[in-house]
Amino acid sequence: MAVMDAEARSQGLPLAELLGGEPRTVESACSVHELGKHGALREARDNLSVGYTVVRVRADSAGLSSVSALDFETVLLEFTDRPSERALEEVRSVSDAEIVVISPEEFDAEVPIYVRVTSEEDIHGLGSAEGVALSVQEVGFLDAVLLGRKARELGFKIIVLTEVESAVSVKAAAHLAGALRAEYCDLSGHLALYEDLESLGYAPEVELTGPGREVRVNHDPYELAEAP
Repeated sequence: MAVMDAEARSQGLPLAELLGGEPRTVESACSVHELGKHGALREARDNLSVGYTVVRVRADSAGLSSVSALDFETVLLEFTDRPSERALEEVRSVSDAEIVVISPEEFDAEVPIYVRVTSEEDIHGLGSAEGVALSVQEVGFLDAVLLGRKARELGFKIIVLTEVESAVSVKAAAHLAGALRAEYCDLSGHLALYEDLESLGYAPEVELTGPGREVRVNHDPYELAEAP
């Protein structure tokens, strides 16, 4: 990522453009990092209040029902192990939001399934899945670029994910999501850090301005920061 960022800066280009995309604005989901019921609900409410419309929540979160009942437009329901219909029904029972599943494997469900992949073999092995989920932290930036392109070639949709990571990585992931024209992306990994090298703040919408990995977000109500 650092090499690509440096090359884009030397040409005065946004990183997304160097990757074959174009400058645009991408909309981020927000992750619920808290697993406890009350902490998860508080975190989700804060994110909803500053403009996030898509929430990513783990199926094993104690706050799954309370978070899903909030007024988000889309719930990205994430399974970290074998997926179950029970969690899907728990969300359906309290929410009219669109439900999209992120899963380590395929399974039969009447909702879109995005499977986490780490190799081309994983992608070629998919059958009924609607798309792939690419965690930049898990597979690395360059591999995420290559896997995303391969997934597109094979007709799959894409979710770009960040985990708990610096705004430096999150900005690069934003450009990756823009270049791949990802259907969904979670660029909120930096919000789980109490201290960071760069300040990005709440960023439901991220403008891919460049040069390099630089982005611009609007000031949020908490006056956290605006990216350079």
